[in-house]
Amino acid sequence: MILLEAARREAQATLIARHYTGSVPSGKSVYIQFGAAIVVFSIPANKNIARYLGFERVWELSRLWAPDGHEPNLLTKALSHAVAEFRAAEPAVEALVSYADPNVGHHGGIYKAASWIACGQSEESRLYKNAEGAVVSRRAFHSGKKSLRKAEILALGYVQLKGQGKLRYVKPLTGKARRAFAKRAAALSKAA
Repeated sequence: MILLEAARREAQATLIARHYTGSVPSGKSVYIQFGAAIVVFSIPANKNIARYLGFERVWELSRLWAPDGHEPNLLTKALSHAVAEFRAAEPAVEALVSYADPNVGHHGGIYKAASWIACGQSEESRLYKNAEGAVVSRRAFHSGKKSLRKAEILALGYVQLKGQGKLRYVKPLTGKARRAFAKRAAALSKAA
């Protein structure tokens, strides 16, 4: 179900406390809960991704979370359910994009199981390591009300690392979008 008001605030608090990014999207977002899982779709931070993928209206799967020890396949089921809920709430959106971060051990198995299409890899990512050795993504310093510059992050005692680019996955939402993207995906695969 789509979360509103208090339920949405509770989901945001859970994501801040338990998601590996420690943050929630700052832009327009739709929060959906399926069982113990939380799925969040947002307007993408990268304003050029729609054009790159060959669409006009693209949203991003910005957060996907379930508690440790959850039932098998919960995330794949939650993702499939959430896509259907999202399509009903935002029918003008042509496609969804998401990223699996190999720097934290994510390789996109959930997206593959939910029939998303692999679509290359983004450029290398910036990560930061603190004095205790904990590694966090750049996004942890640039979400919600936080917005730190590189110099400010380094002044906090973090060291910048270069990580692998994230693996990109796309879910076209309409028949027309699927047909159009099939042609575009072949071109993107050759370029990657």
